[in-house]
This record gives sequence, structure tokens and C-alpha cells, in this order.
Amino acid sequence: MIILWAWLSAASLMCLVWLYYRVTNNPSVVDVAWSLGHWLAGSIFLFASGINQRSLLLWIFLTIWALRLAAYLYWTRIRVGIVDKRYTQLSQQWRMAPSLGFFLNFQMQAVLIILVVCSLYINGQSHDSSIGLLQLFGLLIVGLAIALETIADLQLRRFVQSHKGQVCNVGLWQYCRHPNYYFEWLVWVGFAITALPLSYGFIGMLSPLTLYIIMTQITGPMTEQGSLASKGQAYSDYQASVPMFFPRPWKK
Repeated sequence: MIILWAWLSAASLMCLVWLYYRVTNNPSVVDVAWSLGHWLAGSIFLFASGINQRSLLLWIFLTIWALRLAAYLYWTRIRVGIVDKRYTQLSQQWRMAPSLGFFLNFQMQAVLIILVVCSLYINGQSHDSSIGLLQLFGLLIVGLAIALETIADLQLRRFVQSHKGQVCNVGLWQYCRHPNYYFEWLVWVGFAITALPLSYGFIGMLSPLTLYIIMTQITGPMTEQGSLASKGQAYSDYQASVPMFFPRPWKK
């Protein structure tokens, strides 16, 4: 039942976001809802059986991650009316009205949110509220990943502002082509690790697995197609020398 409530909450949020898209004609707003949907469903899962020290600590890290990402995306994109080219490209492939296509896409994301926060469901269902070393290690990964994802976002934003039309290959972006995706994925690896000591904790690994598939097979390739179209040979050379997802700390 709690899974149903979490999904209904995420689906309802996506309905509201779809209405916002219909008014503004900017489907990129769903990226803000993506992080807020994780926070909403994750909060429901974590506190389903009451509040304890572990669920509260996990919720604090979840809140920091969600608010940081939502605020960044809203401030740098939605506030200034930037439409992510991925959604324009995606809608051109549909054999249906874009409004219906985006409604279905948003609702699919609500389902994916439930998969991603499954490690928080396992934590919330556990009667053991203690915090072990493995769980502290997982939270350490979450904290470091949030910090590094923030750095990657800021490095890209500063580079784009001063080097318009060029390929960002400085800072963390010289080690992999999508450090923001990688550290986002690492956040959920950390959350999955916190579930491992618990009953059926291995199921929490569905979370980073789901994100890995989405980032490397869907969003990553779509983003790179746009970069190749706009930057040409410079981005092709970047692809040839820098790995897509997992950072390589040495030069090729």
C-alpha cells in the first residue's frame, strides 16, 4: 500500500508539472519535478513506519540532494525559459500530439522515481533503526557525490558563460564527458549501500542500475547528439579522448 501511495504522490506531482508545461510550453520543468518527486516518494518511504535516527539522517541527505538539484535547474533553466533540446528532439519522434506524449513521458518518470528510491523503501520498512559502519560509508558517498556534482554543474556554467560554443573540457569535465550524471548516479549508489545490511537490501541496487541505464542509453546519447550538431568536430574529438560516464583520471 505504501508503494501505491508513493507512486500516486509522484504521479500527481507530474500531473501538476504537465499543466505547468501546457501553460509555459517548456517541458524541461519535468527535470525539476524529477528531483522533487524523489524527495516526495522517498520521504513517504522513509517515514512509513515512523521516525527514527536512521530514517531522519537519510531524509536530511535526500532533502539536501533534492533541493540543491531542483533549485539549480529552476534557476539556470526554467526561470530564464531555456528549453532542453533533448525534449524537442524526443517530441519530434512521436506519432502523437506533443502534449499527450509529454504527459505519458512525465508519468513514466513517476514510475522510474519509485524504482530509484527503492533503497529508501527498504530502509523505511526495516525495524532496525541503528546506523552501522556500512550505512555511514554509504552516506559518506552520498555527501561527497552531492558536493562533486555541484562542482561539476558550476564548472560547466562558468565555462559556458565565458566560452560560448566551445566544448567544456576543464575541471571534472576533463575526466569524463558527463561528470554531473556520474556523481548523480553515485548519490544513489550511496543510498543503495545504506540498504545492503537490511533484509532484501540487495534490491536497493535496482536504483543505481536503473539510473545507469537511463544515463548511458537514453539521456547521455541524446545530449551528445545535440552537442555534435552544435559543436561538430570539436565535440567528436572530445568523445574520442574522454570517456562518457566513468571518470578516467589520466590523459589518453
